[in-house]
Amino acid sequence: MDLAFGSNVREHFYNIGRLSGLEADSLTRAVRSILVSADGAQADAAQRRPFAAVQAEHMDGDIELRDLPSDAQAPPGEHPVLLTPSTALVRDGKRIGRVLGVEIDPATGRIAAVHGRSHWWSPRLHL
Repeated sequence: MDLAFGSNVREHFYNIGRLSGLEADSLTRAVRSILVSADGAQADAAQRRPFAAVQAEHMDGDIELRDLPSDAQAPPGEHPVLLTPSTALVRDGKRIGRVLGVEIDPATGRIAAVHGRSHWWSPRLHL
């Protein structure tokens, strides 16, 4: 499952904003929640939704959320890490780009790969 920052997020068939970040556990790399904001850029003013609400099959690049019972939400991890469009990708101490999205294994919820880009005209990085 690919999640790209800036994708439209819909809940009950209504657009609630754009994907502005992901919260994952730094030890297990499991995504705990997604962050949704009006413009997709400000993670500090974003709403949180549990990752379990994200449907694995999303159409046209939009992310569709489903209803979850209140007891099905994952507890917060002990070592959270926040990935946003401003997160830098670094190799050997040098910045090589920024994060554009992530590829997540739908069976485990773990981050499998990260997509990034150095500049808007440069090719995409797949790490």
